[in-house]
Parts: sequence; structure tokens; C-alpha cells
Amino acid sequence: MPSTQEDRTALVARLAVLGQIDATQTALFQQRAAAHYGLGITEMKALDVLVREGPHTAGGLAVALNLTSGAVTGVVDRLERRGMARRSRDPSDRRRVVVEADLQALAGGPNIYLAIGQAFAELYGGYTVEELEFLVRHLEASVEITRQQTDLLGGPATG
Repeated sequence: MPSTQEDRTALVARLAVLGQIDATQTALFQQRAAAHYGLGITEMKALDVLVREGPHTAGGLAVALNLTSGAVTGVVDRLERRGMARRSRDPSDRRRVVVEADLQALAGGPNIYLAIGQAFAELYGGYTVEELEFLVRHLEASVEITRQQTDLLGGPATG
């Protein structure tokens, strides 16, 4: 039986609600994860960028996190004090400072992301390749829409 416009409208509305719930649950998880490591959410997101993307200049990290240069300095200071990141001179331009995660120090402690990663791996294990391809397309588009809408809101956050 073909879907009706009412079915489509109901599904789109349900997706909107589920998206809001997912965003809230993700934010709550990230806050608890950050607190577990003794970090604020901004420090945790900075560490995520450094681990996932590799070393950044302080300015590059500020752009990636939508922070002011002053705010990112404080973030990097706090990560350094916790032994999770370090600053070094850029070998190609000694005037620039590069920030990198201390992967060795991070590997020495517990990883509270393992359990959620395993839970998602089990969830994805039940999907076909075609379903996974759809989910990847959806999430890529969702990330881009959110990035664009964030940009429309204006300048950097203050920290």
C-alpha cells in the first residue's frame, strides 16, 4: 500500500523530534564523559578534534571549535595542565604554535567511549550495506546542514 501524505508528514515530524532527542542525549553523554575526565565540554571537544584530525595551530583549533583566540588559549592551557595535550613550535614556521593531543598519555587511562562504541557497532551490525550507505549519506548531510546553520548564527563563541 503506497504511503499517504499524512504518513510522510507524520514520519518527518517524528524525525524532527528524534533528532532533538538524539542531540540532547548526545550532549548529556558528552557532558558526563568530559566530567569523567575532569574536563569541561569545550576541552573535551578540543581533544576530540586533536585526536581525530591531528595537530592544529591554536588559530585552527579556534576555527574548528568556533571559539575566540583568547578562549582557545584557555582551553589549551587546561588540556596541558591535565597532561592531555602539548604545545610545540611549528617546524615550518617557528612563529606558530602547534597543539597536539598527547596520545601516549591518553592511551594510559580508561576509555569510557569503548562501551558506547561497542553498542553502536552492534546496532550497525544489524543493518545491510545499503542501509549503512543511507545512514552515512543522511549523517553527512545532517552535519553539513548543522554546520551551515551554525555559521548563520554568527561569530565565535566566547568559550
